[in-house]
Amino acid sequence: MNQRTLLIAALMLTTMFGFAKKVKLTIDGTVSPSQTTLYLIVNEDTANAQVVPVNDARFSVDIKVDRDAFIRLHDSKKWPKSSQFVLIPDSRHITVDSQSGRITGSPMSQRLQAALELVQQASPEGFHIDVFSQDKAAWEEARERERSMRAQMEAQQLKMLLEVINDNRTNNIPAWMVFCFPNLVEPVLPGLTQDSPKWASHPVLKK
Repeated sequence: MNQRTLLIAALMLTTMFGFAKKVKLTIDGTVSPSQTTLYLIVNEDTANAQVVPVNDARFSVDIKVDRDAFIRLHDSKKWPKSSQFVLIPDSRHITVDSQSGRITGSPMSQRLQAALELVQQASPEGFHIDVFSQDKAAWEEARERERSMRAQMEAQQLKMLLEVINDNRTNNIPAWMVFCFPNLVEPVLPGLTQDSPKWASHPVLKK
């Protein structure tokens, strides 16, 4: 077999493996009646976000993506952590319902949604203690108590995040969790990736 034949064979194998990683699926469902814009963003490539037509609060789109991709459906290209729907293409048909927040047809997407809700609910974001006094000492005491309680909440949130990551080490859910909570996970990230898990090389983390 000459060099040219070997090169052609290698290219064919590369093409076959490339196509083998792709999956075709239909995503449909409902959005808020007031929503007119819906972006479909794959692996946070916002520069190539697809605008999905919305008619009477309903939409349907056929796409072809990598089987390990994260598909975000949102009315904004920003704020991925606040998106109601981030999907994992583990089936050929996924349906979402913005009224109920339900995802059907995708067990992995449901698993990711539950993980996000669990960690977000433990967030100290927005937490504060009101002080109805002009006493400086009362204010200082309240602020110190607030800092202490926020630290406890952050520790609990990190604990939940680590549980999610450890429970999903064989899939790509940890990649999205790390992407959404970088400041929270940064101090412990070297320990989480020391055995080079597959999720650590996910494209979304290069963002």
